[in-house]
Amino acid sequence: MTNEGVLNFLDYSPIYQELPNMITETDPNAQAVNIQNILEKYFDLDGFAISVVNCDSVVRHTNNKIIHENILDELDKIFFKEPNTVNTETNDVIPFIITDGKNITISGEGHPSANIQGANGIAIPLKGNGLKGSMYLVADNQTIRAFTTDLTKTRNFISFLSSLVNNSYAHYHNSEKMRFFSLYETVSSALGYVGDLQELLTTIISIVMSELPSEEGSVLLLDDKTNELEFFSAIGETGFGLTQVRFPADKGIAGHAMQNREAIIVNDVQTSPYFFKNIDEDSGFKTKSILAVPLISGEECIGVIEAINKVGSDSFDEQDKRMLLAIADEVALAIKNARLFDYVVDSYCNIRQGKMTCKGCVRPLKSWTPCARQLDKV
Repeated sequence: MTNEGVLNFLDYSPIYQELPNMITETDPNAQAVNIQNILEKYFDLDGFAISVVNCDSVVRHTNNKIIHENILDELDKIFFKEPNTVNTETNDVIPFIITDGKNITISGEGHPSANIQGANGIAIPLKGNGLKGSMYLVADNQTIRAFTTDLTKTRNFISFLSSLVNNSYAHYHNSEKMRFFSLYETVSSALGYVGDLQELLTTIISIVMSELPSEEGSVLLLDDKTNELEFFSAIGETGFGLTQVRFPADKGIAGHAMQNREAIIVNDVQTSPYFFKNIDEDSGFKTKSILAVPLISGEECIGVIEAINKVGSDSFDEQDKRMLLAIADEVALAIKNARLFDYVVDSYCNIRQGKMTCKGCVRPLKSWTPCARQLDKV
């Protein structure tokens, strides 16, 4: 595009004819790519990224790795974690300078056209209808001037882009809610119909692995007497052989999640100080990534549910974590109830039959009614 064309970019009607075609996009990642493609069609960009605050965490889209991750982390920190540093409500465009690819100087106040000398990047806040985000462009000074010369035109253009991003996130959240509801309903149904705890947890893990495709899945339960975590139920090529394997409850990523009572994502376990290598060494399995969520019932943490090695992606993400957190309380309550039931059964059989458990009964116990009938107690 010519110099004059760049500076008149926001008057350029073809782009406004293209933007409405993107309104039906429901995937935020795809929408960010669409925006990047349109901008690159008219500008020579050296770097592009969009960051959006989603459920109190910052989600980054379409970074082409030209902008160093440390720079993007610093920009996100300035715009989303330290609101007093730059007032995004009164600034439409914030120029910044990247030096050595690692250091950043930002201009936060005043009219941007007075602060663009030497600037090689601009941050453009995306806002409206609850959206909180920012678009980062790294380009030459001429391109930056196109966004800083006439702020009224820039505002109108960015308002349009904000609407596109906001719309895709609205659809995304609706879709995510439906997935949560479907998973919760499926798990709730399993909790209602499966009697044996081992069978129940195997079913739950199967459901989780269908929603969060992963190579392995497991539920580890805490043994209070020995302070160990035991693989009570596990699925996967290696998982089936791990059942009843134990390790200290203060070891591993699972142990860290339980001790701190918080869900944890580790997408490169080899760099994690909490990774317990003994399990891999003994089993021959290679763990790459782990999503671990503690199972808490009331004040008691009774274990951890894990998904291991995401399939079809390099890493677990915040959505995966929220999916697993959505069912963790129900699973924990089911485990606690099953344990209480077994305790009551043991006590009942000990009193009525002189036995410590119902094992060996003609009719193994699945509920109170068949057991009582079998003993002619009712």
